[in-house]
Amino acid sequence: MSEPAAIKKKGIGSKALGIVGCIAGAAIGKYSGIYLLFPLFATAGVRWASTKLLKDDQKIIVSALSVNAGHFLWLALVVALVGDLSLSFVDFALYIVGLVWLVKKPSTGPLYLLAIYLVLSLASTGYSFADAAVGSGLHKALLVYLIWRAMALFLVIKLLMSFRKQQIHGNASVAP
Repeated sequence: MSEPAAIKKKGIGSKALGIVGCIAGAAIGKYSGIYLLFPLFATAGVRWASTKLLKDDQKIIVSALSVNAGHFLWLALVVALVGDLSLSFVDFALYIVGLVWLVKKPSTGPLYLLAIYLVLSLASTGYSFADAAVGSGLHKALLVYLIWRAMALFLVIKLLMSFRKQQIHGNASVAP
């Protein structure tokens, strides 16, 4: 019996990459411990809610929205625990504007805003991460922070490329 055309067998490279990803994920989880749990669960929760609440034509934004909103919720928790909003006012303002804009009007505009912000944030956080003592709570939290920002940037760029491709091929459902 033949397999449907949509089902493709994974090559050895894809399997190897999956194994490396699992090992890296386990190592990061072991190192960062509790610091990984909140953004992981927040992202999963946002993903679940957005798949239920967004219209079908908005579902293309689910992955980028989930990672960014999950990170935003983690950032909000940290600020609430520390009690100093001035530490992250720019984070809050840009995230709120970018995420609300993305949900209200999925387009390239909010993606450009989020991409620029994420690049700048990654550079700033990378600098702080390099100065943090290895093994400290700050180092572990910043590692997760960097990973979430990198995933968010990757997914924003991927979505941006998808929107641009749709525009080139004449799909009017995506605004410029």
